[in-house]
Amino acid sequence: MTKMMVERERSCPVCGSREYSPFADERINEDKLGEYSYASRKLPEFMCLRLVRCEACELVYAPTTPETKVLQAEYEGASFDSQSEAILAAQTYAQALEPFLTKLPRKPDAVDVGAGSGPLLPLLERAGFDRAIGIEPSLAAIEAAPAQVRAMLREGMFSPQIVEDLEPTLVCSFMTLEHIDNPGVFVQQAWDLLEPGGMIAVVVHDWQASLNRILGMKSPIIDVEHLQLFSRPALRRLFEGAGFEQVEIQSLRNTYPLRYWLRLAPFPNAMKNAMISALHAIRCADVKISVNVGNMLAVGYKPRESAP
Repeated sequence: MTKMMVERERSCPVCGSREYSPFADERINEDKLGEYSYASRKLPEFMCLRLVRCEACELVYAPTTPETKVLQAEYEGASFDSQSEAILAAQTYAQALEPFLTKLPRKPDAVDVGAGSGPLLPLLERAGFDRAIGIEPSLAAIEAAPAQVRAMLREGMFSPQIVEDLEPTLVCSFMTLEHIDNPGVFVQQAWDLLEPGGMIAVVVHDWQASLNRILGMKSPIIDVEHLQLFSRPALRRLFEGAGFEQVEIQSLRNTYPLRYWLRLAPFPNAMKNAMISALHAIRCADVKISVNVGNMLAVGYKPRESAP
């Protein structure tokens, strides 16, 4: 089966406009698609679907996308080898969420969509939630979770049915919104699931960030997995269109080891491997660096008295 079978052309998945300008030509070498192509925090391949820029909301998106069943199979079968980086990312997200969680009326359940091996879930329970549940399609990621965390993970793609037994006041999704065919449906489903006063929180790439503009097609956000890349106007429109209020969007600093940042650099792999080996030799490979690489956190709240 051809991995990149496509469906019919879609309009902008945030605002519905069909007015767009070219952004990037398709660049896919199917021979280079492998077990990590749909994995998190992988070595960049700098491949992408054809991308256009919406004239109305500045979302960059693929007007044609792989079939949903093809994507689901890719994510379910993806390998996972980034546990240490996943833990660091979870710590970053938990710290960023902390001031916003104080506005929640209560904390019965939290749902993390695209939870990977689940490192954020214990941190959410520590933040006061009675129960934290992660939704993750990759079996390899789930199997990489510690036993006590694995019990908090549910295998599969996100749907209202997979969390129908919960009463969430937080639905969060970090570095996942770029990967789903219809982010508007996801945000609307989050609205429907949340208790009054509940909060949605996402972290996404900002294609308009300075570093991503400088790197251009050599930015790690240029990825075959990405069906859309967000701008601040598009993200705000997505949240407010679903009915969320008090929407806040802010830049995020990520903390990873120097060796990981080097993996993302637009250098030939042989050069990167040599440089990483040199870092190990001088015992600097695991030095942690905090950098703003163009990611943004967005939160919004469901009104405590929702209109019927």
